[in-house]
Amino acid sequence: LKLSVPGGTHALDVPNRGERLLQEPRTMATDDFAVVRSIIEDKLHQEFYNVPTKDLPPRMQPRQLPNLQDAMKIDWDDWKSWEWMQPGWKGVKMHSQCVINADGSAEIRSVW
Repeated sequence: LKLSVPGGTHALDVPNRGERLLQEPRTMATDDFAVVRSIIEDKLHQEFYNVPTKDLPPRMQPRQLPNLQDAMKIDWDDWKSWEWMQPGWKGVKMHSQCVINADGSAEIRSVW
């Protein structure tokens, strides 16, 4: 199997047809993937090694992701303003129970 790559050709040793038929299909797919991956990595290395970032194709250029420190501040104490959490609430109250089952699993139940 010969594949052309900029700057030359790669000659790859591929087992003959009889040996390939005896291999598991999963092994053949993995071997094929590894060969293709190696060729693509080599081709990208030859084409883009020492290329400035601004000269890379748009898909390969670094993206400006949002900074998490600039994200909106999260109010972790908002639950303190919920009316059903206030002292003296006369409405329905929900209670959560954690139950350990006989098989060792657990489940959360809510009870009004």
